[in-house]
Amino acid sequence: MQTPLRGGDLRIGDLVWFRHAKAGEMTEHVDRLTAVHPDGTHETWDTYRGQGWTFR
Repeated sequence: MQTPLRGGDLRIGDLVWFRHAKAGEMTEHVDRLTAVHPDGTHETWDTYRGQGWTFR
């Protein structure tokens, strides 16, 4: 399902950002995430998939 998008000066081809509707949706297909902190340091976090879990 596509989310209707309305806004001021949006045109076809403009870059927009969407938030995932479900908490696990973002990590459904990846094994790990990299968190980048404001000071430039980073750390890697395993997702439930990366830990070998599945919820299907």
